[in-house]
Amino acid sequence: GLAVDLPKIPTVEVAPGVEMPMMAFGTARVSLKTCTVQESVEQWLHLGGRHIDTADDYGTQPDVGRAIAAAGVPRSEVFLTTKIPGPIGKQAVIDKILHTALPQLGLDYLDLVLIHFPCIDLRDFPNRCGPKLRAERLDTWAGLAELRSQGKIRAVGVSNYDVEQVEEIHQQFSEHPAVNQVQWHLAYHNETLLESMKKLGTTIEAWASLGGPTSGGQTPSISLSDPRLKEVAARYNASTAQVALRWETQRGVVPVTATCDAKHAVSDLESFGIQLSEDDLKLLSSLMPTETDAILV
Repeated sequence: GLAVDLPKIPTVEVAPGVEMPMMAFGTARVSLKTCTVQESVEQWLHLGGRHIDTADDYGTQPDVGRAIAAAGVPRSEVFLTTKIPGPIGKQAVIDKILHTALPQLGLDYLDLVLIHFPCIDLRDFPNRCGPKLRAERLDTWAGLAELRSQGKIRAVGVSNYDVEQVEEIHQQFSEHPAVNQVQWHLAYHNETLLESMKKLGTTIEAWASLGGPTSGGQTPSISLSDPRLKEVAARYNASTAQVALRWETQRGVVPVTATCDAKHAVSDLESFGIQLSEDDLKLLSSLMPTETDAILV
């Protein structure tokens, strides 16, 4: 394989004593066209990646479990995130984790479990239910908190939640989610959400971190061959993908990335070796199309 001398991969403390590596490998099959999930996860671990992101809804927990077992990386070095389908309630959550997730992954604890989205009906993805289902969301959180107190989960978080839905947790349980995983890339980043989450101490994770398969394909995307992006990349002798990922990580956002290609995986991990200037971070943040641009396209 590739002998790589990677830069140190930074971590962020998402809960007391829980250090999360700042780049995750996503395992939705849709992101991995030319390899199996197991192959890609094994490759990620062999290359030095340590954070793996899966979900009950992806159907890939068994593949990830086989990859972790085959790679032979000590369990304490692997950071495993999975997601439960939505606000399914306390008992259903406990059953899901104890009888599906842990056995499928072949693990006796999980590092992070997220509530995949705040609604129940997939037609409402990512978040068309707003204040509805508050009781179900809180009951689901209670189930995850119970599993955490039993040592089955190290940290609890959410995905696709808005500020109000995160506040519900804070009001009810006097704690905040470790993580809120949302759509976040150069063409779409909700700065108000980032500021609110920072104040609470919740880390933002980015799905579609390179603008890949976005929610319903409705969000404008900025191509990795965009000349403005190429111009920045040239200044750092880096690829445009590395610049996009580093723009996220330098702002405290943790990207979920996925690739079958070993060279791309290494390049993603090597992005931590770049240090973008404040001016370039601002420039990259300003590339997001405004509503008016989106209408003109």
